[in-house]
Amino acid sequence: MITLSTLSVILGILLLGSSAFVFARPEACSRLLLSFPRSLPWGYLFLVVSSVWFLWHFHNEDIADFAQMKRPMFFLFILLAVGVGLYVKDFLAVRSYSIFLFLVAKLIYDTARYADSSWAVLFPSVATILVFFGIWFTAVPWKMRDLLNWLTASTTRLKAFAAGRALLGLTFLILGILKIH
Repeated sequence: MITLSTLSVILGILLLGSSAFVFARPEACSRLLLSFPRSLPWGYLFLVVSSVWFLWHFHNEDIADFAQMKRPMFFLFILLAVGVGLYVKDFLAVRSYSIFLFLVAKLIYDTARYADSSWAVLFPSVATILVFFGIWFTAVPWKMRDLLNWLTASTTRLKAFAAGRALLGLTFLILGILKIH
């Protein structure tokens, strides 16, 4: 199991790195963000990563209530992922990314659950925001497109959002370096 300080450093680096990309190449970042919602390559990437990650969690789950059905359910989930990849191509990137957000939130919740730190409340708060957006984008995936259109309409707005993400990333990085538990 990953420690909270390690997760904090990883999240900090990812947030700072993605924010640095926005500041270094705002036009390229805008193009990437605008193409994302209907991008099949991104959709397939997030679908495969999310499916494998989910199946790993499902395989390691040991709830006795469905022990006898575990194997058929495992193969059913694989068929479901393949079916989604073949037949649900509209906003596939958004839907697959939403599943990825749920799994990242689960990782954050599981890691922060037993942390004995006053800062530990930050992690479930961030995870709850991820769950909110995961649910929202799953229910109405075109809202991500609309949100990204709004965000990229102004370079100042995009950079302000990146600055907020960078501040959160810096907070995570500092907490991770200070070895919060």
